[in-house]
Amino acid sequence: MIQFWMKAASALPYTDDVGGSMVTALLNIVSSDRLSPHTPMVAWDWLNRRPVLPPECVALLPKTEVSVVRTIQQLGGVELIVSYLDIVWSEKRGFWYNDIPVMRRLIREELGGIGAAGHRTDLIWRLDCVLLQLDQGQGVQWAKWGYEELRRELLKVDGEATKILAGTLSSCHPFFVY
Repeated sequence: MIQFWMKAASALPYTDDVGGSMVTALLNIVSSDRLSPHTPMVAWDWLNRRPVLPPECVALLPKTEVSVVRTIQQLGGVELIVSYLDIVWSEKRGFWYNDIPVMRRLIREELGGIGAAGHRTDLIWRLDCVLLQLDQGQGVQWAKWGYEELRRELLKVDGEATKILAGTLSSCHPFFVY
């Protein structure tokens, strides 16, 4: 059935509404232990398109399940992880109790190191946008605290990567020929 769903959706012209519905359905399917193994690889292309989700789709997103995060990690690629975080971080989406530790661990495990600097910058910018919306009264204090916590984690990981880079550069001694 999932194969038919993907084939039918792929025949439609792309719009954010179609993409948002596909991503919402995909994340709900993957959060189901029974359905997750049947998700075709091509379904993840919808997530990488990063559609703008309308509020009705945001409301239907599942909580951040460890199983969903592990599936995304196993598929490999920082781009998919960044796409996932970009989609689920929204001023219109609340947090569940376990969301923050799962996302913090994902940030530490997958977005550390020098090579992910641009991705961290993009996600910090995304969180800044979400926090701005929350400051304008479009959310609850719990969500604001959660997003601030995730922003601090990204900044911490970014600082660690910067220290590694600075240490690498300072340990290089110029070679002069006299």
